[in-house]
Amino acid sequence: MSRGALVLLIVVASLGAYLWLVELPGERTRVESEATAKQLVDFKESDVQGFIIHSSEGDIEIRRNADGTWHILKPREMEADPQSVDEFLRALILARVSRVVDDTGSDLASYGLASPSVTVTIRLASGTQVLRFGDPGPLSSSLYASRASGPQVLLTSIAGHQIMSKSLQDFRRKRVFEFDRDKVTRMKITTPQETIVLYKEGHGDKADWKIKTPVETAADQPEVRSLLFALQDLKAQGFLDDPKDRRGKISKLGTPLVALTIHEAEADRTLTLYQDARTKTVYVETTEQEPLYVLSSAAKDIPKSLFVLRNKQLIAAEPDRVKTLVVKQGNQEYSLTHEGNDWLIDGDPGAKADGARINMFVSRTVRLQAERIVTDKPANLHLYGLQPPEAELIAADAQGKVLGRVALGKQTGGLAYAQGSAMPGIFEVRADILNDLPKKEELKAHPPPATTGGTR
Repeated sequence: MSRGALVLLIVVASLGAYLWLVELPGERTRVESEATAKQLVDFKESDVQGFIIHSSEGDIEIRRNADGTWHILKPREMEADPQSVDEFLRALILARVSRVVDDTGSDLASYGLASPSVTVTIRLASGTQVLRFGDPGPLSSSLYASRASGPQVLLTSIAGHQIMSKSLQDFRRKRVFEFDRDKVTRMKITTPQETIVLYKEGHGDKADWKIKTPVETAADQPEVRSLLFALQDLKAQGFLDDPKDRRGKISKLGTPLVALTIHEAEADRTLTLYQDARTKTVYVETTEQEPLYVLSSAAKDIPKSLFVLRNKQLIAAEPDRVKTLVVKQGNQEYSLTHEGNDWLIDGDPGAKADGARINMFVSRTVRLQAERIVTDKPANLHLYGLQPPEAELIAADAQGKVLGRVALGKQTGGLAYAQGSAMPGIFEVRADILNDLPKKEELKAHPPPATTGGTR
């Protein structure tokens, strides 16, 4: 390497070192300082120990408990809604200073800050920060604000509805029924029509709900889970806090839609739903210490009937237990028997069967579910085309024990009447199970068409 090239290399290396060690850290610090200056506040949500919102409506004071939950202290003590608190603090943390409109703060009245509409005091481990908010800025999502730490008037990117309209109603807990779904082991549902008792059997992913009263049967697992989700998601739209008002309202509501008791962690908790017949508004009572919660009319759908909550399979078996399926329709009757990996039609090993189609047919038959209940005490099966039935399907296991049967009757409106061994009564099922019932010949495997032609 020539002497000139060596000198050039040293100069370039020195310049690179200077940029890396001096200029870049300085530039990084400058960028970070500018970004910090554009933030309205310089704390994180986890730093906040509590805050006070002061307005002409009075003070709202909220404190973080030792366990991380939030509690309202003023105007009266009650649980806070963590989501509402988080949204409020996030709005402050994400707010930016668009520009400084007055460095001296000599004309606060022009920006609504001589008597601020809202003052927010944030209590941190390191001290307190005070923010004052005045008039709306030129954009809909902007407010004039100032900090107690300096005289400047700031135009911020925070929207008025995120600060100005906050009330006790916004911050109080709105979730009606707080519980852990995984820890609920029993439920009792009492309506004017019936009382249903459910127990959870097993643990973890293998836990199943069973109905114990008024009949002992398997429950519809998705329906039970859906009910628990619906209870957990109930949110109040209003509150009746005064005990006298609560008692007066309940006395006018009459018989409840449902009283639902859950057993969680060795304790029973009850929720009672009422509906105002005139306004259709739903009210929920939990304990005497809680308010009477006001809900939308959609909550009236919470009560579930025995039919909805029970397993609605008409044959109580799994497809892999079925060794034989007998199909009867009109004058036709045939049997499908599972032998090893193959299906036999009428026990004939020479009749090649379409195994994939038969597997699908057996699964569809055994998992057939009722769509609606017609009557639980049928008096005349002939009215439904069930005496004799239009078709009958009978499933048996490897020992020849009948696992269940389903009879299919007349069709009406895309549904067919049905009677199954797993549930007493007459039900309606989707009519395609009857319309698509295969003939014996249709279940035979057809050889591929022979190819013709020769070599050239």
